Amino acid sequence: MTNPMRGVFAVPTTPFAEDGAQNLEALSRRIDEVVAAGVTGVLGLGATGEALALSPAEREAQIKTLVSAVDGRAHIVIGCMAYTPAEMSAQISRAAGWGADAVMVTPPFYGGLEPDAVIAALHPVLAAAEVPAMVYNNPHSTGTDLLPDHLAALADTGGLWSIKETSGAATRIRELRETLGQDIEIFVGADGIALEGFAQGASGWVAASAWLLPEHCQRLWALADSGDWAGAVELWTKLGSALGLIEGSSAFVSLIKQALGRRGHEQGPVRAPLPTADTESLTALLDAIAALEEER
Repeated sequence: MTNPMRGVFAVPTTPFAEDGAQNLEALSRRIDEVVAAGVTGVLGLGATGEALALSPAEREAQIKTLVSAVDGRAHIVIGCMAYTPAEMSAQISRAAGWGADAVMVTPPFYGGLEPDAVIAALHPVLAAAEVPAMVYNNPHSTGTDLLPDHLAALADTGGLWSIKETSGAATRIRELRETLGQDIEIFVGADGIALEGFAQGASGWVAASAWLLPEHCQRLWALADSGDWAGAVELWTKLGSALGLIEGSSAFVSLIKQALGRRGHEQGPVRAPLPTADTESLTALLDAIAALEEER
């Protein structure tokens, strides 16, 4: 499948109000700011968005809010993560019906499945998907590392749009590109190795950090995509410090939320059981962002 959706996809957090409900007004405001920075799209209801902590009604409200706030200015991808293929397909149908341009699925989590079993589960899901699908390879969270040859077995479904690659393997982006060719988009999914992924032929970047620093993330991609590697390396040496602090924290969702709150974009707390970032980590991130912005 050839699809023009490539570039930076910002991954929203889910803002919560003081009473614990979703703060959809805050979400809409931040969406407007992030889209205005020039990102290609928004990937909602991923791990950064605390999707597994949301009720079905909250998922519906958030998807409809994303579609309304983006208003056709960027692509919308919705995470459809579930244990069973049937539930994945149901989530995909609902997301497509509410206006999503594409969806993201993961291997069934907590199953300890071998890659061949994962591919067998995902194959009918992608074949029946009403919109293009991204497969998220995240062995740290799912327990299954999908190698290029495994993922190639999904190409005949007609529904495989892209791969979000987060294994951290040094040469994996290049190997995926060599195996899957140019018709499947390959996205860097780990913020701390974005530039390395671009250099290996990535189609773009699914970036939690772009919710916090959309202008910088978009500029890094634009420099690399245009072939200005000197400019990209120069920016990366400044941006990488902040992204490394986010990527390396087990409380990265809270860290992004708190940093946004300190910068005037209140996101509220995380929902249990996610951890809350400590003051030292938040201070380090804010200092790194301040240093980055001083050098612009």
